[in-house]
Amino acid sequence: MNKIFTKAALAASMAVLSFGAVAESVSFQAGVTVQNAFTLTNDSALDFGTIRASADLTTTETATLVLAANPATSPTTASTSIADAEIAILVPGAPAAFSVSGVSPFGSLTITNPTETAISPDAAPAGTAAFTLGTPTYYVLTGATPNSAATTTIQVDANGEATFNVGATLTTDATTPTSDYIDGTYSGSFTLELNY
Repeated sequence: MNKIFTKAALAASMAVLSFGAVAESVSFQAGVTVQNAFTLTNDSALDFGTIRASADLTTTETATLVLAANPATSPTTASTSIADAEIAILVPGAPAAFSVSGVSPFGSLTITNPTETAISPDAAPAGTAAFTLGTPTYYVLTGATPNSAATTTIQVDANGEATFNVGATLTTDATTPTSDYIDGTYSGSFTLELNY
């Protein structure tokens, strides 16, 4: 019985060896496109509106105007000593508006806050009081979490897009300027950074 099985196995293996295996090969390429860049656009400037302001010319008392990033929140004012420094709102302003696109779906962008920046008179003599811009706040209008406050990140939607507002606090001059605020426009620039 073993001899018969051995002969049959040998015959089968010889049949396989005589026909051999057939193989084909082909070369191919692989590639990928990297897009780390995205688009960040400033759609409208941060506008504190029209105010009446007075600075403390002898000590360091200050007044503040808080313009919220949430457009439904009214601006507020405060003062450490209203007799020395004051801000009163004549015409309310509006937060800055930004839009983001070209991000991977539902990707998150980390916010780097702008540094405190001077808001100085566009035309005034030296020593005229200025303001400082600080304490930025963020409010997501559209994105993965629409109509919500943001602190450190903004998450985009399924299309890789989001829109958001930036608010901030305007503070009167605490450096005891030599002359008070004058009528006219005051401006300054700051940098908002989002990291992908």
